[in-house]
Amino acid sequence: MLQITTGKLFTRATGRENRLRGILFTNLYLERWPEQVLEGPLFGYIIQTSELTASPKTLVYEFTERIETPHSGPAFFISHGADPYLQDMATVISFALNCICSPDIDLVRRLTSGQRGIATGQAPSKFVRRVFDKEVFSQPGESDAFVQFVNHLLGLHRKTYLGVMRAIRTYVTGLHRVADDLELAYALMVAAGESLTQDFDRYTSDWNSVNEKKRCAIDQALNGASDDLAKRVRDAVLSFEHAALARRFQAFVVANVSPEYFKAQFEKDSHPVGRSDLPEVLAAAYRARSRYVHQLRQLPDMVTLGHGHFETVIVGRSKMLTLQGISRLIRHVIMTFVQQQPVVEKELHDYRMELSGVAQVRLAPSCWIARADGNISGEGRNKFEGFLEELACAVIGLPGATITDISEVLKKFVVQAENMKAEKRRPYLALLVMFNAVAGEKAIPRSASVEALIQKDLDAPCAEALVALAFFGEVPECSLEDHCSTFQNYRRRRGEKSGIRFPRLFEAAVALDLAERYRSTGQFERSKEVVAEAADDYPEHTELRRLLEVVAENVPLRWREVLLPELGTKDSEHS
Repeated sequence: MLQITTGKLFTRATGRENRLRGILFTNLYLERWPEQVLEGPLFGYIIQTSELTASPKTLVYEFTERIETPHSGPAFFISHGADPYLQDMATVISFALNCICSPDIDLVRRLTSGQRGIATGQAPSKFVRRVFDKEVFSQPGESDAFVQFVNHLLGLHRKTYLGVMRAIRTYVTGLHRVADDLELAYALMVAAGESLTQDFDRYTSDWNSVNEKKRCAIDQALNGASDDLAKRVRDAVLSFEHAALARRFQAFVVANVSPEYFKAQFEKDSHPVGRSDLPEVLAAAYRARSRYVHQLRQLPDMVTLGHGHFETVIVGRSKMLTLQGISRLIRHVIMTFVQQQPVVEKELHDYRMELSGVAQVRLAPSCWIARADGNISGEGRNKFEGFLEELACAVIGLPGATITDISEVLKKFVVQAENMKAEKRRPYLALLVMFNAVAGEKAIPRSASVEALIQKDLDAPCAEALVALAFFGEVPECSLEDHCSTFQNYRRRRGEKSGIRFPRLFEAAVALDLAERYRSTGQFERSKEVVAEAADDYPEHTELRRLLEVVAENVPLRWREVLLPELGTKDSEHS
């Protein structure tokens, strides 16, 4: 939000300016207080209030919020309010000035109180120097360096800015966790550096970067294959391989450690890391992060003793960074990276989805399912899913449920059907036959060629055919084994990009059709297993759960009677 309000991303004039201010709480004393003002043309100004004995201290942040003129029509957006900007600025102050700063006074009080953590056994100030002290006095030159850093940060390319802000937030969150979870704090600080690594190190995998065990096994399997085939196999593996993440992390950090890092003023016995130690301590830090994330392993005791603010300790024969060491190193790396990045005055970037309070959600099918403009060939699965969602609500009888008229879409489809690939055509064919069943006079005529495609594509085992056949109460012509494997394959792939997902009602309908086929062929125990799986997949449906208690070997399973008991009873009476 801080970068957006500078106006550098606007393509139109500023339509509105709001002068906003808010309060931040901190343990920081600005240098030359009380007259010191942190001021920059891009971010506004920050001044400390004059309470002599207040703890925490209070900062007033005042800035101009700029809102771009809309594309057309009258302006409808007035202001985001100060809160999202205060959150961002508090994070930047915490990071750049090495202190605690937040709009939440209770958080600042807790972190700077000197109170020992229940899980850590020590106050946060015992693990990281300066940050958690009750009073932090800024040093000469820090205020100017802060203004320069923030102005440079806000001038970055948008992609770089977003990546850096993610890293800074993660780093600051890691500092906050020092109060209650040392392992999480350590992992978050490593993750802050790792996030920049994966976004901005321009790393490309080569075959030697693949895990040696995997690489050797593939090389052995390719022994005797042609050079062209071997290269294509290795390239295919590399295209999905997140190779050597630890190595990439190490290389990125080392590349962003400037000579000044080793020229800081060190206290006696602080044991700072040397340049030649970096590969070793970074490998150990990455292992500690991975062990915590995957196994919840604790840090070695030597790392968490919390005395003396040592930056490195010896664990076994290996040197390892402490919380003091990892926090100083990652902070330096992020700041160095920022300073090395170019700035731009103006940039074309669609920032609308990045505004505070904006969320991207899926629209109801009625908003998009009937759109027939453009190329519809790739929209079959989405439209079929949307139709089934509406149909399920209508069949269940939810108040206000309607089925959108998609006749224009289907008219366009039947013209293009023969030229479509089978995987794109199948959902449309199932949509066509099911829509026609409920559309009445809106039903789409089916030509002989379309009928032939329906027979060809939907007679083969596929998820679309199973749901359509279940809806019409018809038994698939495929074998029971193919019926089962097709449904299992649907379940495995429904969350994948190439999969398709049906409402729970229709998933359960297909499952009960499968269970009925098992029952009718004398495989009653397997039938009960399928019913149990269906009940577990539809836990909110009490009738389906109750079916497990009353299912009988000689009673047919009809999904409408189970899933739609009122409608199922009426259908039985009419028949």
